[in-house]
Amino acid sequence: MFPQKYPVGDAVEITTVPTDFPKRPSYTERLEHLNLVLLLCVLWLATRPYNGILWDSEYYTVQALHALWPDRYADDLYFAYGSQDQFSIFSKIYGPVIASLGLAHAHIILTLLTQCAWVSGLAYLAKGIFQGRWAYLAMVGVIVFPGSAGLVFHYGEPILTPRILAEALTLVALGAIWRERIFFSLGLLAAGTVIHPLMTLPGIVFWFLWFFGRQKIGWFIGMLAGGVILVLAARGIQPFVRLTQTFDPVWLQIVRQRSSYCFIAQWGIGEWFAVVHTVLLTLWALQKSSDKERRFLKLASLIGACGVILSWLGGDVFKNVLILDAQLWRAMWMVSLISHLFIAKKLTALSYPSFGFSAGWLWLGGFFLTLLAGFHGGFYLLATPLVAVAFLVEQWEEWVHEPLPLWGRWLITSFLLVIFSVTARFFWEVFIKEPSREGRPHAVLVDLIFVLIALTSVCIGTRKESYGGYPFKSFDRIFSGMISLSLLGTVMAWDQRSSWVKSIDEASVPPASLSEILPQRHPIYWEGDLTVPWFLLRRSSYFSCSQGTGSLFSRDTALNYWQRYRSFQPLHPVEFSTGNAYCTPLPGEEISGLPTQKQVERICSENPQLGGLVLLHSIEGMHPKIWNSPTPFAYQKTIDHGKRWVTTDRFYIYDCPVQKYGFKSEGQH
Repeated sequence: MFPQKYPVGDAVEITTVPTDFPKRPSYTERLEHLNLVLLLCVLWLATRPYNGILWDSEYYTVQALHALWPDRYADDLYFAYGSQDQFSIFSKIYGPVIASLGLAHAHIILTLLTQCAWVSGLAYLAKGIFQGRWAYLAMVGVIVFPGSAGLVFHYGEPILTPRILAEALTLVALGAIWRERIFFSLGLLAAGTVIHPLMTLPGIVFWFLWFFGRQKIGWFIGMLAGGVILVLAARGIQPFVRLTQTFDPVWLQIVRQRSSYCFIAQWGIGEWFAVVHTVLLTLWALQKSSDKERRFLKLASLIGACGVILSWLGGDVFKNVLILDAQLWRAMWMVSLISHLFIAKKLTALSYPSFGFSAGWLWLGGFFLTLLAGFHGGFYLLATPLVAVAFLVEQWEEWVHEPLPLWGRWLITSFLLVIFSVTARFFWEVFIKEPSREGRPHAVLVDLIFVLIALTSVCIGTRKESYGGYPFKSFDRIFSGMISLSLLGTVMAWDQRSSWVKSIDEASVPPASLSEILPQRHPIYWEGDLTVPWFLLRRSSYFSCSQGTGSLFSRDTALNYWQRYRSFQPLHPVEFSTGNAYCTPLPGEEISGLPTQKQVERICSENPQLGGLVLLHSIEGMHPKIWNSPTPFAYQKTIDHGKRWVTTDRFYIYDCPVQKYGFKSEGQH
């Protein structure tokens, strides 16, 4: 710039010493984060108690046992014509753990590990979108509120299946997508695909649309992938060959009866209310969100909507085997989860006046009913209308900037009176009056109380600044102690297995008194509980309504299942009770009178591969072998046009063919 008067040496660059080091969290901040983590644990354990090997975990457990001992289950209907196990490596993980630790320990340990993986994936996603404690609060909304894809499947299920592990990988992948980590997220989704491809598929589509949806090369890649799928289908490669197949009328009718939830046209009002609930929450979350957040929500919503539409077109209309098998409507789990991430932040932005109507109070009421829907799906019928009203009232407040007119207040008052009166009655039926299997009628109510205590603690811990901090210095320690006690209570109440389920899960060998009197050569039918032959006896089961789940994927399974279904229907076993979604009594076959000797003989003659029947009641004129169980079995029985829980410790064994074994003296062992 200016000439130097005196010569100057080379300039030396002076490094600026940083003075603003990252501030170390204070003791109070660390304690607050610890409290939030503990409260998340309370909420998770209270909303997802451990019930043992039940529901869909039965399928994946028996698949692992089949991988260990294929000969024992070779004659089982579930495996006779192939199973879904060929599309997942989960059994290869689960089986060796069972061999090392035993069935009960393997199941509970893998349940805990997969749930920890799921929560970790959620934390990674939430901390990418939100900062500080808002990430924890976002996780509260996801954990507490049910993530429904219809009313059949939910995200973060309390049971051990590959779904929860695939969801965990997908959640981490979504967090990596938010952070623009293209290859890391792709690797996670590839891993999720070999665990459970159906649950990972929405994440794969999300990844493609996020990184390539706005680029021409992306559509070229999409067309190339479509071409590869068509080539694989033409070459007969599973499962892609199913794209060229359709359900014939007989197969389709069986699947409609056994797995009606796969058909969009057969969804009931409960499923649609759950979907509408998710749509309303997504629209609500889109308001006043950042551009990146809106894009995230819109992509998830697009994938969920396309999944439902394609399921209807491909399954209900065109009856395509691959589309129906893929159950693309399951993509709604991702929409529901992402919308729930924004609940806490949106709720804190609303106003809650002491008097008068406001959207804030309506939203709180709607979310309380949504919370109850996590314990019983029927509450969706109440939560969804209230959420819709809250949404409309908020739009009024945003656009008009005035309180509701008098007629609007009267209308909402009448609506609320109806909603909460029905809620009170339904609450009584579900949480207070409804009996349980194991003499613990208030187990669900206790879980709800723990959830409400934890949510109250979250509000106290995160809103302290609004009322000037804690009332005295030691309050934070007392508060932490109360949270620790709540966590201890939920841990103690987490294992809610009945004594019967425990006896099945934890048995290392079958009871000798039972094994000695059962037929050994052929599969048996055990009324009321498929887990006895599968897990206690470690042998094939001849028939149960649950084994019909493979009908969706195999025509041979469907036809054989249906033949056995029609054969066992006249016997009126407990599986065919009214209200069972899988075993609905056929027209003209409703329960009327007790089963007869002639019906048992007919079943044995129609099913030559059946070794015998184990029933919950004796048949007049026949003399069964009797097994007295050391643990009572509870089941629902239709009495006076209603269902009641009853227990029994006596099981009646009828060998097939009846002519050879049917007239032994009662009580012979």
